[in-house]
Amino acid sequence: MKRRKLWTLLVTALITAYLVHKVYSEASKVNLSVSSLLSPYFLTAVATGFIGYMLYTILWYIYVHHASRVSFRRTLLATLSGTYLGFSLNTAVGVLVKVKLLGTDYWYTMGVGLLAIATEFLSGLLLIAIIGKNVTALILALVLFIAIVFDKTTYYFIYSLLRPINRLKTLEEMYSGWHRARGNTKTVLLAITAGILLALTNSATLYLTARTFGIHERYISFLEAILYSNFLGGILGTPGGIGANELGITLAIGDSPTAIVVAFLYKFITQYAYALVGAIAFYRLVTE
Repeated sequence: MKRRKLWTLLVTALITAYLVHKVYSEASKVNLSVSSLLSPYFLTAVATGFIGYMLYTILWYIYVHHASRVSFRRTLLATLSGTYLGFSLNTAVGVLVKVKLLGTDYWYTMGVGLLAIATEFLSGLLLIAIIGKNVTALILALVLFIAIVFDKTTYYFIYSLLRPINRLKTLEEMYSGWHRARGNTKTVLLAITAGILLALTNSATLYLTARTFGIHERYISFLEAILYSNFLGGILGTPGGIGANELGITLAIGDSPTAIVVAFLYKFITQYAYALVGAIAFYRLVTE
C-alpha cells in the first residue's frame, strides 16, 4: 500500500516536471507573462474549463446512473482517475480504468462508456453542421444519431462483422450496457444537451485562451479544433493525448508558436490540471 502511494506521488511529480518543461520551452517563443495569465480572458477561460470538466462528468453520469445507479460522486472520482491515468499512460488506458472503477460488470459498463463517447462526438458534429453549415459533419452526426437511437439495428450489423472472430459474448454484454444506458429517447436527448453544452463551453475556453494571446479566428474554427483534438488524442495513443491534442487544435487555428502555446494552455486548464487532482482520486478509489 505504501509502495503504491509512493509510486503515485512519483508519477505525479514527473508529470508536473514535464508540464513545467513543456510550457517553458514553448513559451520561450512567445510573449508569455504573468499579466497574460491574470488577464480577464484567461481567468474566464479557467472558469469555463472547470465548467466544461463538470459537464463532461455529467454527460457520463446521465448514462451510468440510468444504467446502474452509480452516484455522481463516484462518477466524478472515476473521471478524475481516468484523466490521471490517461495523462500518465494514454487515453485508452484512462477510459478502460475509468470504466472499471464505475462498474463491476466490465464489458457492460464499457458499452455505457462508448455511448457517452459517441454522444460527445455527436454533439460536436451537430454544432459544426449547424453553425458552420458543414454537410459532412451533418452526415456523420446523422449516422451516429441513428446508431444511438436504433441501437438494435447497429447491434445486428456489428454482430455479423464479429461472428468470424468469436467475440459475440463480449458484444452482447456491451450492447446490454449501451441499450440500458440509452434507456429511452428522453435520456438520449438529455445527454445530447449536456454534450452540446460541453462542446460550446470547451470551444469558449479555447476561444478565450486564444484571445489572451491575440489570436482571432471564427468561432467555428474553435469548435472544429475541439473535435479534432478529442479525436486525435483518442486514437493516436500518446500519453494524455500530448502532441495529438495540440496537433488537433493547431490544425484548426493555425500552426505557430503562439497557437501551440494556446493549445497547450487550453489542455492544461481543461485536462492536465485535473490529471494532478486525479492522482489523489485514483489512490482513494483503489484503496476503498
